[in-house]
Amino acid sequence: MAVISVPSGLLKTIILKEASRAPLSAIKLIDKMAERTDGIWKPSPGSIYYLTNELENKGFLKKLKVEEEKYPKYIITQKGREELENMVTSSKKDILKILTILKLYAEIIEEEHLKQNLDIICENIYLNEK
Repeated sequence: MAVISVPSGLLKTIILKEASRAPLSAIKLIDKMAERTDGIWKPSPGSIYYLTNELENKGFLKKLKVEEEKYPKYIITQKGREELENMVTSSKKDILKILTILKLYAEIIEEEHLKQNLDIICENIYLNEK
C-alpha cells in the first residue's frame, strides 16, 4: 500500500484535537495515525515535533513535564480550543471539496452508485451546517 501525503494543516488540527481529548505524546500520535489509516499515513517525528513546538509557542499547547515518561506530553490550552474550533469549521469546508473531487473519480470509473452516495454525504454535511 502506498504512503500518502495529507493536506496542509491537517496534522496541526489532529494534534490539537488529540490534545483536547487527553495528554498527547508525539510518539503515541505517530502510532495512532498509522493505525487509524492502516499504515497509509504515518507522520514523521520531525513533523510532529516541529508542529508541537510551533503550537506551544503560539500558546495553543502546554508541555507537561512527567518525570517517569520518556517523551513529553502536551495538553491543549483555552487559546488552543478556540483555534481548534476555527480549524474544525475549515475542515468541514475541506471535506466538501474532497468529496467533490471523489465524485469526479466516481464519474471517471463509471460508479454511479458511489457518486450518488457521495452526493448524499455532501447534502448531509451541507444541511448540518445550517
